[in-house]
Amino acid sequence: MTGTIRVLVADDQRVVREGLASLLRLLAGVEVVGTAADGNEALAMAIQLQPDVVLMDLRMPHSDGVETTRRLRDYDGSIKVLVLTTYADDRSVIDALRAGARGYLTKDAGAAQIRDALHQVTSGQPAIDPAVQQHLLDIITATRASPPGGLA
Repeated sequence: MTGTIRVLVADDQRVVREGLASLLRLLAGVEVVGTAADGNEALAMAIQLQPDVVLMDLRMPHSDGVETTRRLRDYDGSIKVLVLTTYADDRSVIDALRAGARGYLTKDAGAAQIRDALHQVTSGQPAIDPAVQQHLLDIITATRASPPGGLA
């Protein structure tokens, strides 16, 4: 994707939401089109504003990030979701990706990593935090089914 990436920030913590919006406004080629304080507001604003990407927290009131991602995907699959959250546990990552998130970053991410992830998801590529990638790989390799008959 070329041009400006239009982003909606969804996070229930005001200081995080405003801080992210301020950070994103400093990035060339990124336009913050709105901020939402909960999942229901994020969905309504995404429908109205048609951002390229929703930067979505997972733990929010009224409709969490996973449910909001699922509802947004069902409404308009062209709007990409990039999760930005504190949580990197198995269930959170898997649920978010299954719901339709195209990227998953932890709040340890810096401006350059967020910028790169925005470009990746708008280009149709996944964007997964390296620590989360390793965690997913560990989950997959640890839970592989044994070959039929129990042979190794």
